[in-house]
Amino acid sequence: MSSSFKRPLVAACLIAAGTLAYAAPAAAQATRTWVSGVGDDANPCSRTAPCKTFAGAISKTAAGGEINCIDQGAYGAVTITKSIALQCVGVTAGVLHSSTNGIVINAAATDNIFIRGLDINGAPPTSPGLNGIRFLAGAS
Repeated sequence: MSSSFKRPLVAACLIAAGTLAYAAPAAAQATRTWVSGVGDDANPCSRTAPCKTFAGAISKTAAGGEINCIDQGAYGAVTITKSIALQCVGVTAGVLHSSTNGIVINAAATDNIFIRGLDINGAPPTSPGLNGIRFLAGAS
């Protein structure tokens, strides 16, 4: 093979190897996410493509951000490990849990958690929930 063909071939191979080896950065977390009774946890939890559960939304919400409820629904149990706000004002929204804790807060000593407008129900009577909110660690 002549040298005039080797250079473009080597350059193309290096570009292809660099492209395959490049790891794209993780998607940034949103400061505000949304849940809806008709959402899907595979969604990005945006206002137009909400998640279905708090557990699905919390991993897509940045520390210090908030999760809002679009409509009424039971958004499931969740473990909170960072500063965050769960805001469900103006809708009947909550956490329905059975045989477990509804909300577990196990955050850093500097993290503040704000919960507003939620109904927490440990039903049914044959298998009641343990605690509505179980606070293990956090500033407030």
